Amino acid sequence: MASNFPLIKVTTTQLQQLTGALWSWSVCGECSSGKPCQTEECPWQRSTILGRFFQTYKEITASYDAGVKVGQRPGLTSHEDLIKIIEELKSNSEVTREEILEKLFTDRPTRSDQERAINIAVRVMLMVNCSTSRQSPVLLEHGSQQVPWRGDIPFSEFITNTFPKTDHPSIDQIKDNLRATKLKKRAGIRFEPTDDLRNHLKLDRKRAVVEIFHHTAFLKEHLRLTRDQPRNMSVADSINLGALPRELALETLATLQTILFPLTDAKSKALLLSLTSTTTQNFDTDVLRYDSSTIRDPLRPEAILYHYFGSRLGDLYEELANPTPRGMEKWFERRSGARYVMMATIAGVFLAIFFSMASLALGGYQAWVGYQQWQHPVQGTG
Repeated sequence: MASNFPLIKVTTTQLQQLTGALWSWSVCGECSSGKPCQTEECPWQRSTILGRFFQTYKEITASYDAGVKVGQRPGLTSHEDLIKIIEELKSNSEVTREEILEKLFTDRPTRSDQERAINIAVRVMLMVNCSTSRQSPVLLEHGSQQVPWRGDIPFSEFITNTFPKTDHPSIDQIKDNLRATKLKKRAGIRFEPTDDLRNHLKLDRKRAVVEIFHHTAFLKEHLRLTRDQPRNMSVADSINLGALPRELALETLATLQTILFPLTDAKSKALLLSLTSTTTQNFDTDVLRYDSSTIRDPLRPEAILYHYFGSRLGDLYEELANPTPRGMEKWFERRSGARYVMMATIAGVFLAIFFSMASLALGGYQAWVGYQQWQHPVQGTG
């Protein structure tokens, strides 16, 4: 009997196949056979750095529940099935959702499960939680909104729509003030990890939480693929390499290691280190590692314009300048409306009258005591 959770286990060989599908890794013979690596150029030597990404992959795939009826074939029966979908998306960036479904699956009764298989493949490739055009009300209720990839939209267009560009000319004037240590101290901001790149720097003012996409080792693999490519590479060409748009990956990394947690600042690095602990937020430990030559060409410097996350940096600056009231401060703010001001004024008037009458009574009593002392002086005993 087939398991309802067919991807609950993953082997080292399957992880090696995954890296080959995602980033075209060519693993040496020693690593493939489980022997100590003797090849200096073998990319599998970086597998330890990708431990946090592999952990996320295992969590994503282990939770896949093949909810199909007896006799029906699920969208995924093995990790190899998932890798096949990834390779198909990578080789044809202009394919629509409907086209890839028609090409890879023929069993119509399980189309909803096949849709989930596509969603998982996209999530592993891009670290983006996507869905069909039909959004689950349960997910919306719990704040886990997925970005829809409609059936008639090409894969490359889906990525472009998911990460739109906007201009933020004022970023250069504010970015030096956005250190995480300042946000924590002045605005009470906390930092939590997200495995969805779309939610990077998303501020929840009510909870005083900023989500951080922390998978820097994942981002660096994408940047290695595009390091020596033309800087005007299209989104479609990037996908064919197995990479996110280079500007997007660079900007995400810069917001982490240059703006929020500059690694040259001791306090910022100490805060970032605390977030990597498994007892706190379990950030990818690679966030503490700065890479330059392996992901950037020193002969071709690249300016980061913050087209993708500039607006969220602006939100953080606004929160720093005008922190959202919380706790007792929020209680007082809620009672600062016109109605409460009027009530407070009336209460103040009554209190003033009360204290005035009390003062008058006290003055009268003191005068009576003085009069009695004058009428009945105390005779000396001498």
